[in-house]
Amino acid sequence: MDQIEGTGNRVKLIRRIGIFLIFLVFLGLGRAIARGKYHDLGLALYVIPVVRYYYIEPVPFPRLLGSYIRSGSIRGMLASLGDPYTRYLNKDEYNELKTQTEGTYGGVGFYTYFKDDQITIMRPIKNTPAERAGLRAGDRILAINGESTAGMALEVAVAKIKGPPGTKVTLTIERGESERRRKETVELTRALILIPSVEWQVEEDPVAGRIGRVNILQFNEKTPEDLRKALDSLAGEEVSGLLLDLRYNPGGLLTAAVETAGCFTGEKPVVHVTQRGKKVKTYSGPSGKRWELPLVVMVNEWSASGAEILAGALKDYEIGTLVGRRTFGKGVVQDVIPLANGGAVTLTVAGYLTAGGHSIHGTGIEPNVIPEIDENLQKAVEGGDIEALEKADARTEEKAREVLREKILQARRAKRAAWRGEETAGWCREKAAA
Repeated sequence: MDQIEGTGNRVKLIRRIGIFLIFLVFLGLGRAIARGKYHDLGLALYVIPVVRYYYIEPVPFPRLLGSYIRSGSIRGMLASLGDPYTRYLNKDEYNELKTQTEGTYGGVGFYTYFKDDQITIMRPIKNTPAERAGLRAGDRILAINGESTAGMALEVAVAKIKGPPGTKVTLTIERGESERRRKETVELTRALILIPSVEWQVEEDPVAGRIGRVNILQFNEKTPEDLRKALDSLAGEEVSGLLLDLRYNPGGLLTAAVETAGCFTGEKPVVHVTQRGKKVKTYSGPSGKRWELPLVVMVNEWSASGAEILAGALKDYEIGTLVGRRTFGKGVVQDVIPLANGGAVTLTVAGYLTAGGHSIHGTGIEPNVIPEIDENLQKAVEGGDIEALEKADARTEEKAREVLREKILQARRAKRAAWRGEETAGWCREKAAA
């Protein structure tokens, strides 16, 4: 009996301690809220369950809550996941994200990314203030209008660079490596930037004759339609083959990448989306005309996401020959979840497998043909040296044309052989009839 009473007393004591601790937690939260630390607590109570149930990996509720309490913000809580693609966007940042899929914005015209914790230009867009000012891939943005970008979120930097056409922005950039580094300040006048998704042209090859060239620069809402226009135009020019450039393509909309792939694969499966390790949906290309002439695809370490979905399908089905360097290796899918305050959360909700069922996340896609470069050039490329990248890209171009030229000649030989076979069969039929 004494033992039972003692147990009951301990239970009561534990309950009282628990209540006291909860009181202290809420007291601490109350004080922190008063100081403005937990200003987005209401949104957090919505975001935490969403992350808990839809994030690509299971995350315990206590871990999310603990991360929020420690960091004091949704942004800090999401950063604790260690996933660069899962992040909180305020209203302005969300609006900037939407412009990337809609096709126009006011700015200077380049793509950016993080490299070695520095905001870096991936590639300037043609015929924009950035290109005319001589900005180029690999330039590091140190300051925007005199404000250092150290520790600045990429979306924040982009929002500061963009603005109404006709206004000015000053960028402090750094280019070069080690002892060759130099700083430069550039003043740019913002303009209305039309984000091209597809560029195409006809080129003359001394051996293969007329060949088509298509650059897919990103995957937005307009990309599938733009690509169909390009392919129709090239078919009308009676080209013998196609050189498809996916280098420096950062990706974009999943649906746009799938529709684009359908221009080559037809109605075959393009990508298999997986959630928490289980295959949940297969996306196939739409019906319609598809390209059937010889195809060579150029890729490099900046071909990512949607570009890898397309490249993977073309390689898996042996529709095109990949030439270049191993791709980026982004095999995850994000969903954008709008919030009541006008902002949004981009949440990694799934992974994907290529058309042939291959996982590429963190590994990328190895091309069918890797152009040979010497060891010193390879090290310089891996170090991000711009001149080395340009040399390696030139070698990719050279090798891609060699491969396409041979594919076109093989196709012509096969066509002549088939024609001779039909001619012989017709002659035999005539002799038999005689």
